[in-house]
Amino acid sequence: MAALPKLTVSAGEHDRVNCPVSVVIPVPYGELGSVALADAKTGASLACQVEPCRGGTRVTCLFTGLKAGETRKLSIRRLKVPAIDRVRLVDAPKDGRLDVMLSGKRFTSYHYGSKWVRPFLHPIVGPYAARVTRNWPIDRSVPGETHDHHHHKSLWVAHGECDDVNNWNEEPGHGYQRHRFFLSVASGPVYGEFKAKLDWCDAKDCKRFEEIRHMRFYAVTGGEKLFDVSVSFRMTEKQVVFRDTKEGGLLSIRVASAMDVSRGGRIENAYGGVNERETWGKSAPWCDYSGMVDGRHVGIAMMDHETNPRYPTGWHVRNYGLMTANCFAWSHYRPEAKVKGDMAFPKNSTTSWRYRIYVHKGDVAKGKVRNRFIDYIAPPGITVG
Repeated sequence: MAALPKLTVSAGEHDRVNCPVSVVIPVPYGELGSVALADAKTGASLACQVEPCRGGTRVTCLFTGLKAGETRKLSIRRLKVPAIDRVRLVDAPKDGRLDVMLSGKRFTSYHYGSKWVRPFLHPIVGPYAARVTRNWPIDRSVPGETHDHHHHKSLWVAHGECDDVNNWNEEPGHGYQRHRFFLSVASGPVYGEFKAKLDWCDAKDCKRFEEIRHMRFYAVTGGEKLFDVSVSFRMTEKQVVFRDTKEGGLLSIRVASAMDVSRGGRIENAYGGVNERETWGKSAPWCDYSGMVDGRHVGIAMMDHETNPRYPTGWHVRNYGLMTANCFAWSHYRPEAKVKGDMAFPKNSTTSWRYRIYVHKGDVAKGKVRNRFIDYIAPPGITVG
């Protein structure tokens, strides 16, 4: 059996809290089994999760309490008994729903059934058990919520003009996103994830192109929630143009009505712009929406990855509760420039976007959103050997 390499992790210039870190080790996945990391100095154990990849095995763990400038040496230990799955994904195919359980409690569900125009996540449960996205129209029992824009379903992927197909709203003639099957569903001690194949279709349910959607949910602590979303489009039928429109995204969130700016909530972007007047149509690496829900101050941030096309994205973000990463609506954002934000995707091409969602206590400052964004684009360095 192959000897297991040592690892060295360096925090860099920032404190690290609930920070996912991955590294590839040159050990075949089949030879590794269930493992954990151990601090060479203290012997403290750190849960990790492994998956096969090119070059060996990818090891992923969550670092917390790693101080700026700190370096730790770690060893990999084989476990006799597999670690407990802290993130568990449970499929209910008859209901068209995949539940995401964190330490035994439901965090969210991925609704993919054919009764819906397009899949979405709902609810999204944040700190203090507060639901940070709007329940209506999925759950109509919650009083005091707004009832506009019935296509705004919690957290979803959509765009309004894919050639001549409207895959944003649900008015007559709209398009559909059809869940075909899950490529994989996995649970684990550090994360749970799924990969799904979807077809984006026109109003007659004819396929126009396909998407691979990947969502990974981390076993973070302290009431915060953290998950990554990636969307990859493959133009299987012909070239498709995502046209310049503000009615779309790609990734969208409708926050809990109590968080709307009109009810005391706050929008803030990476450059310090506040509320719709200073954030709508502005490009920024991240945007955050926070406010009071059930007497508790909570927030949700969406982070654009620097490898995404047209990074940093523009934001279609409204005081009434909508937050969308939209990198296409140039003519709406800057009409004086007289440029269009159309993006053409040739036949057989594949184009991907990545985002991180961070659900936190308080506003941007209390939630340390800026630090969590650094975790996303510049995680701690980790070396093998």
